[in-house]
Amino acid sequence: MREHNGIKDLKVSLIDCPNCGSTKVETRKLKDRFQYGSGSKAVELEALVPFHKCADCGFEFTDAEAEDTRHEAICRHLGMMPPIEVVGVRQRYGMTRAAFAEKSRIGEASLARWETGQLIQNAANDNYLYLLCFADNIDRLNARYAFGAFPDKQTAAVQPPRFRTLESTEISDRQNEAHNFLDPWCRRASQPCT
Repeated sequence: MREHNGIKDLKVSLIDCPNCGSTKVETRKLKDRFQYGSGSKAVELEALVPFHKCADCGFEFTDAEAEDTRHEAICRHLGMMPPIEVVGVRQRYGMTRAAFAEKSRIGEASLARWETGQLIQNAANDNYLYLLCFADNIDRLNARYAFGAFPDKQTAAVQPPRFRTLESTEISDRQNEAHNFLDPWCRRASQPCT
């Protein structure tokens, strides 16, 4: 690998020229500026992208690696984890995609799209993935679902109810309080209260 003025040159013979089939293809990483977004919200982003040039026919081209690099630049611009980091969260725990999807309750298809760069996860899921980088949060998920992947009667008995229920006498008291609260407002608006 050589570097000239911040530009790295690589010699690669594993790539065939799509134009003539030659294996004499040089690869250079160059700063690529590209537009992301449209209209007044468009921004210019920059990424160090591999460009290929055939020594025999002079054809220049990029490949999937260049698209992945641009996608990573977009993720970083948006403040989101790029695909390689999403994969890294799962691999940190040695989990398959299916096991991680079951543990986190993220849909396996969504996880696959984020890991391959087909889609960028929304901000809430990005935050969730970030929190899953910390082993103690995985431990919390393990504790939450200690009785199985989904809560059942046994785990429901351990967890407190989500909402407090009112006794029948409390219901009529709360209805009277609501009526007394709304009554002055209804008189001001010249509308009958119900």
